[in-house]
Parts: sequence; C-alpha cells; structure tokens
Amino acid sequence: MICLGKTVLIYKVNTVDMEKLDETLESLKTVKKGEFRDARRIPIAFGAEMIKAAFTVPEKDDTVVEELTKEINELPLVEDAEMIEMTLL
Repeated sequence: MICLGKTVLIYKVNTVDMEKLDETLESLKTVKKGEFRDARRIPIAFGAEMIKAAFTVPEKDDTVVEELTKEINELPLVEDAEMIEMTLL
C-alpha cells in the first residue's frame, strides 16, 4: 500500500466587509476542496485586518490547488484569496 502525503496551502484572504471578518473566517471552514486546518486574523494597517488560512490537500493532486483557490474566491464574503505558501506535511 502506498501512503501519499499531504500538502499544506496557506492563503491570504481579504473580506468584502471588515465588519464581517468573523463570518468570513467561519465560511472558510465550509470549503470542500481542501481540509480546513487553521485561520487567524492578521492586522494590516489602520485597523484593517486580513485572514491567513491553512488547508491540507492530497500531495499528488495537481488540480486541487486551482480548485481550492477558485472555491475560496467564490465564497460570498471573500473579496479575494491568494495562495502565499505551500509545504509538505
């Protein structure tokens, strides 16, 4: 039996409404293309914050990164999401 590893993807997520940052964070937990691991609010400037979120995906799946990024960006409260890191788990 071959045991495949997992890849951790870290995303920078901006919300459409700073008043709904917690709701945006909760909506990230509903993503189906990757397994939600963790999310934190990160200060940017002048009281503005973004979310840094981590997801795990199968290591050998080439399409899952694009699919996960697309799914996150399609969440109603997400203005944009960008993958900023990738590492093996």
